[in-house]
Amino acid sequence: MNLMKLQKALQGAGLDNRRNIRKGIVDGEFKVNNTVIQDPNFMVDISKDVIRRLDRKIKLHVEKKSYYIFNKPDGVMTTLDDPEGRPTVKDFIAGIKERVYPVGRLDYHSEGLILLTNDGELANFIISPRNKVPKVYNIKIKGALTEEERKKLLSKGIHIEGSRVKPLSIEFIRKTARNNSWIQVVIVEGKKHILRKVFKYTGHPVEKLKRMAVGDIKLKKLPVGYWRELTKEEVDAFKQKHGFEK
Repeated sequence: MNLMKLQKALQGAGLDNRRNIRKGIVDGEFKVNNTVIQDPNFMVDISKDVIRRLDRKIKLHVEKKSYYIFNKPDGVMTTLDDPEGRPTVKDFIAGIKERVYPVGRLDYHSEGLILLTNDGELANFIISPRNKVPKVYNIKIKGALTEEERKKLLSKGIHIEGSRVKPLSIEFIRKTARNNSWIQVVIVEGKKHILRKVFKYTGHPVEKLKRMAVGDIKLKKLPVGYWRELTKEEVDAFKQKHGFEK
């Protein structure tokens, strides 16, 4: 007997991401032994139970947990498909055998580190704001932040979309030939375009944005458009550092 929650069994089979699987279960898309089950926590025995999605039998197995990082180029969608036909992450990861999914998003014109995994529990942990996993960005802004503006962002933050955004740190990197600035910003927020909105509000719109790290996992010298698998030591260190427990 190999008992497991229905949602977890489907995630383990690499069927889809956590959110879509949960929605599909609640919407009645899945049957267990010919009975529609709408409870994601319903216990199934993956060694003998028959599960179907819209009457199509699903082959259950527990897929090996895999973890990769990808250096996303500008002009690429952080998805596995795009209805408008734009390039996606999937176009770059044909060499990855497991069915992995991007963790969170980088907007179309942003670059840098994307985590890819089939570990839905860890992905959800990273995305959830309550876990405060820091994200590090190098950002080119128009002009230069004054010391007063920097202190205001760090101490009071800015109200965006009904909530306060307060960076953990803002460090100057260098000026450009046209008197714009590269800065490094650390945040725990994950809302869409959040940093672009923050710096537009301060009068220093973002010209380039690159994510350098998620927690202790760093991009380092990985070339643009390439991926690599994380080592077990890297994954274990990340989980321990950020308090991830199954």
